[in-house]
Amino acid sequence: MKILEVTLENIKSYEDRTTIRLQGGVTAILGENGSGKSTIQEAIGFALFDSLPFNNKEFVREGASSGTVEVTIELDEGDGGQKYRVTRSAGYSKYGVARYDSESDEWVNQDIDSKKALVRWLCTRFDLEDNDELKSLWESCIGVPQTRFLSDFAQRPGARTTTFDELLNIDAYEESWNTLKGVPDHIQAERRRVREEIRELTGEVQSLPEEREEKRRLEEEIERLVGEISSVKSDLEEAESRHDELNDIKERISEIEREIEQKEQAISAKESSLETAQSELETAKEASDKCDAAREGRERYLEAKNRQEELEDQREKLSTLRDQRQEKEAELGRLRTRKETLQEQVEKHDRAKENLEEHEEQKKRYEELDDRISEIESAQETVERLRDEIVSLDNEARDGLADLRETVETINEIEAEAAEVADAAELRSKIGDKKAEITSLESEEEDLREKLERLRDAEADAPCPTCGKPMDVEHRTETIEKREERLEEVRAKQQNLRDDLSALEDGLADAEQIEKRVAKLDMYRSRASDLREDLREHSEERKDLREEVSSLTDEIDELPDLEAERDSLEDAKEAYQTANVQVKEYADAPDELADVEESIESVEAEMEQIDEEIEAFGDVEDEIESVKETLDENEDDYQQFERNEQAADKLETREEAVDEIEGEIEELEEEHQQLTEDLEDANEAFDQEEFDTLSKEIDDLDGRIHTLSGQKSEKENTLEGVADKVAKLEDKLEEREEKVETLRELAADEKFATWVRENVREAGPKMRDVITDRIGKRADTIFRSIRGRKAEQLEWTSDYDIVVVDADVRKSFSTLSGGEKMAAALAVRLAILEQISGLSIAFLDEPTANLDRDKKANLVAQLNKLDAFEQLTVISHDSTFDSMTDYSITVEKPDQTSQVMGD
Repeated sequence: MKILEVTLENIKSYEDRTTIRLQGGVTAILGENGSGKSTIQEAIGFALFDSLPFNNKEFVREGASSGTVEVTIELDEGDGGQKYRVTRSAGYSKYGVARYDSESDEWVNQDIDSKKALVRWLCTRFDLEDNDELKSLWESCIGVPQTRFLSDFAQRPGARTTTFDELLNIDAYEESWNTLKGVPDHIQAERRRVREEIRELTGEVQSLPEEREEKRRLEEEIERLVGEISSVKSDLEEAESRHDELNDIKERISEIEREIEQKEQAISAKESSLETAQSELETAKEASDKCDAAREGRERYLEAKNRQEELEDQREKLSTLRDQRQEKEAELGRLRTRKETLQEQVEKHDRAKENLEEHEEQKKRYEELDDRISEIESAQETVERLRDEIVSLDNEARDGLADLRETVETINEIEAEAAEVADAAELRSKIGDKKAEITSLESEEEDLREKLERLRDAEADAPCPTCGKPMDVEHRTETIEKREERLEEVRAKQQNLRDDLSALEDGLADAEQIEKRVAKLDMYRSRASDLREDLREHSEERKDLREEVSSLTDEIDELPDLEAERDSLEDAKEAYQTANVQVKEYADAPDELADVEESIESVEAEMEQIDEEIEAFGDVEDEIESVKETLDENEDDYQQFERNEQAADKLETREEAVDEIEGEIEELEEEHQQLTEDLEDANEAFDQEEFDTLSKEIDDLDGRIHTLSGQKSEKENTLEGVADKVAKLEDKLEEREEKVETLRELAADEKFATWVRENVREAGPKMRDVITDRIGKRADTIFRSIRGRKAEQLEWTSDYDIVVVDADVRKSFSTLSGGEKMAAALAVRLAILEQISGLSIAFLDEPTANLDRDKKANLVAQLNKLDAFEQLTVISHDSTFDSMTDYSITVEKPDQTSQVMGD
């Protein structure tokens, strides 16, 4: 993995959106203490590893409700690098991941909208199990906080083992041993439970042979009943077959009798239909004769009717023309009235134009005066406002001057206090050394007590329990006295160191209070500078306001003369406005008058055209009266023809209907005769006595089958219960056999579980020896490179203590100097990172404390040689890193806001 850039907004001392771009290799992030360097490391831990050493609200810039961190990373996903942008906010719940699509040059949202989803996505990408592993990887490996960098190694052996066992996953062996603790007991309990179940199953399956015999007996009885039912059903089928034959004959007789009756009814109906058809035929003949008599009169009627329709159309058009002429006459009257009105408006328009010209100059002068008066009145308001502003500026200046005096006094107090109090960083270093010495002496005291106990408990002439050499009473007494003297010396030194430590901690408390105040010194100086600048700006602004008031006062004196002149022009202005309204009101009258005169001429021409069209219709109404007389003379013939035409048209159809019905009656009589003969044959084939005998036999056989089926059903129900019981008992027999096999497997499992548990616990210390030896050898190489002294040798013991061997002297971590501690801790931390971090990135916060320039250079050279890391980031206030590393980023904090000044 590679981190490309980090973007912060409203995070701690970062206000505006700030982006920090990181490079490969070794990068230094430089800046003074408190400038915001470590915030970058904390933001990466927060966004990518869900780790933050304080409350989320403390991570947000003071005064803001929330802040946002964006980290852009590049992951190797097999087919090349893929960029992702991880977003997380502090102060409110906002989470997101976007993937960069190089083809569209866009960021594609990955639908991550909760902390749980983000952590799951990160664990998947980093090949981790859960959130605990994610956070632990950062806090104990990749981004170890400055406060833990040395303290982890300075712990007591037990605490030290807990810390590094968890980091190196050695605690998994002890956890596995604890987890497996109850397995053998659980298997024993399971074996007892299985034995009890076998005993229960053995008792339950004892009745299985009797149940199997009962099942067999019932199956044989059911088979006998099935055979008897089959024989009775065969007899029943023979009887039913003959009975069905006779029944078919009986049904055929009934069917023939129904058909004969139907034929007789049909013949009767057809004879009735024949009478009706013959009557309708006579009616059609009479109608045809009447149509022939009225045909000529009907033709004359139809000709007159057609002519009447033509004449009515002409009369309707004539009526329309007369209506149009009447409308035109009305329109002409309205136009002439409108013409008179417009002529009056044109006269008013002309008079209003003359008045406009007469009063225009006076009206312009009035407006000029009115505008000037408005300006002066506005100036009066401005003068009042400016005077209020001057008073406000005077008040602000007095308050600002008081603030300035108070701020200067505070600066002087802080500078005086800072000169009298010791440096807090130096006190912290001394306190750390004192604590390390106390820890070393406590270890020595514990070792001395153990040796004394063994010496006191040892028998006379027994080998020395500490060195193994023969020991007499005198030697033993002398050794005990030396150990007791050394124990008293150690305890005395511890008490002296604790007294010194208490005094240093008291001094540190005072120094830290002053340090906090000194940290605000730049803020107070900046405030004093701002207050002086505000006072200077107030003075200049007050001067400008007074000059403006003076210039406006001269103009205000002209106001009375200007108002008097304006009032004298009031009548002229009103006369102008009245004329202007009339000019606008009647502006369209001349053009509209011309349009009306043109419309009058057009309407008169249209009326002449309509008169000509009316004359062209001639005597239409007289001709309509003549046609009406013709219609009246021939209407009776027309009505007689219409009444009889439909009946006359049916003459030929009704003649055919009579012939058809006579043919149908003949066919029905022949069919009736054939059915009578078929009925006689069927009556001869049917035997009523045989039919009744078979019916009784069928009922008897049905009853026998029903009785046998009931017996069979009863036996089957009993068999079903017995079969179900047999099946369950056989299942239990099979289950018993499985339980017996399970019992044998559990015995083997118990033996194996006991063996595994014992070996798992023994593997933990062995793996610790292997891992610490491998990491220790790599750390030794790094340590010698940083120190630049080949004679020194570093060991990382199986209890995670760092031991430096110089010639014949072995020094534990607690007895090392500050520079030695930092170099040793760095060496081991880097070796651990190489071994267990698969992300190829690391952050080192202030790793050069107590290192001189040569050792710093050696450290950077060693960092560049670490092939296991694609990206190493060093955070330091030491500017010498700028010339030593591949890349550097400088963070400054002017005006209490962190800024990236250059990279």
